[in-house]
Amino acid sequence: MVDALHINDNNLILDSAGQRAVSQGYAWLNGDQVLFDLGGTDSPVSHCRLAPQQINNRYWQQCEQSAIPANGAGMRHAADLVWQHLNQLREQKNLTELVLVVPSHYRESNLQLLLGIAKASQLQIKGLVNKAVVALHNRVQADDEHWHFDVQLHQTVCSRIKVANGFVSLGEIEVLSDVGIHLMQEALLKGLQNNFIQNDRFDPLHDAATEQQLFDQLPNVAMQLADSGKASVSLQHHNRLHNTTLDSKEWQALLTPFSDRLLNLSGSAKRSYVDFNAAFGTAGLDSLAQAGFIQIHETHSASLSDMAQAQNSGSIVYRTDLPLAKPLAPSKPLAPSKPLARSKSSTNGKDITGNTRADGSKQKDHQANRAASQTGDTALQQATHLLCGGKAMPIINARLTTDNGVLVLQQSSSGNIDELLSSGRLFILNDEGRTQLKINDRIGSNLADGVLTVIQVL
Repeated sequence: MVDALHINDNNLILDSAGQRAVSQGYAWLNGDQVLFDLGGTDSPVSHCRLAPQQINNRYWQQCEQSAIPANGAGMRHAADLVWQHLNQLREQKNLTELVLVVPSHYRESNLQLLLGIAKASQLQIKGLVNKAVVALHNRVQADDEHWHFDVQLHQTVCSRIKVANGFVSLGEIEVLSDVGIHLMQEALLKGLQNNFIQNDRFDPLHDAATEQQLFDQLPNVAMQLADSGKASVSLQHHNRLHNTTLDSKEWQALLTPFSDRLLNLSGSAKRSYVDFNAAFGTAGLDSLAQAGFIQIHETHSASLSDMAQAQNSGSIVYRTDLPLAKPLAPSKPLAPSKPLARSKSSTNGKDITGNTRADGSKQKDHQANRAASQTGDTALQQATHLLCGGKAMPIINARLTTDNGVLVLQQSSSGNIDELLSSGRLFILNDEGRTQLKINDRIGSNLADGVLTVIQVL
């Protein structure tokens, strides 16, 4: 089976057998070991503020033979770390055949080196395709120009995408070194630092341990803001608990310089697309969506049959164009989606009805009716996903359960949202008399805490 690996220096996103896995682009050179974010207990990200001299998070951005500081693991340059990461990923995920989806700033020398590293890692590369083209080839209409913003850890790669003659192709690119996830994280940390100093006379960035605590809480802060518009943050230092708060307006103000930068660049294009690579989602950047011509979305792979193309000689072709998928009618900007968060959901909870999970014919009928109603052009105006606790889920696959009095959203082959709405166990907060979902509806229940937001994801 051919898998697809989307490369970004903040996150590697692996599409494998319909499942998605994320491995962050941090390497921890800990003594004679090189550790990556592959499910182990010692995550490089959880030590990036405690041991910054041992962390490298630029090797996927560079993908070249630039030297790195001497270390006990024997790594000499960025390419060694790319090789190590690919090797460990191959072993853990049992990878054999792979399509590489690469960022637009990679040049021929980067691509040649990457193919050589993949071969040394015993991976069979079946295709090489531009990331911006993959992201937009099934989203855009013919004869137009668009911007694709690939927001990376240390920069943002802006690709102008041209659509003509039935093909989506890569045009000019521009790299913004002043817009990146790392810089956004720094801005948020400094904003929280100011709040702590003002409210608690405590500087969390003065000590590495509390700085790491604060950094680790950024996902939860984003999730709280998405749910309620306000977040509380607590830090433990010398057996004393320090507290502060942050509201959505403060969060937005801290990130406005970055969103403004993208808005200014994209003014010449009819529509632009921001790809946060499983990091921030739309948390704090809703001004982009409100601008009307920018959509924020997750990375999605194109058909592997489109990507896995090679010349007769057997050499790999770097695809910077793809056939245009069936043209779509213009759509509204996406509502705010998944924030920077790692959601935690129970796998052994009960349905909101109090029963253990089970499939029912009535439930399946509701799903069939919803699936049928979302065919054709009308699907462009209809709700597609639910957002709960930083987790977005297709409505037809969404099964709502409770865990310790809190709503938990889980994926299932048989969703139960329609059934719960029709029975009154769920209700639409902004219109309690209605049971048909619309975009931006807020859904609640008297049986557990939590609010679900209805969104549209194309």
